[in-house]
Amino acid sequence: MSKEPIYSINVSDMERRIIIKSLTLLKDRQIQENKKYDFIDDLILKACDASPVKCKRGYEER
Repeated sequence: MSKEPIYSINVSDMERRIIIKSLTLLKDRQIQENKKYDFIDDLILKACDASPVKCKRGYEER
């Protein structure tokens, strides 16, 4: 049995807040449609508890 890969993304504080807000809106929609939403709670907690990473600020290509 193989483990699932773990992914890490670097986002700014503003992007992190947008992700959390989007997940909250998705959770609200799931509740309205009487669907499961506990997995969304887990994602929201992970996003809220994520610690900042110290990195060098340099040129960033997007």
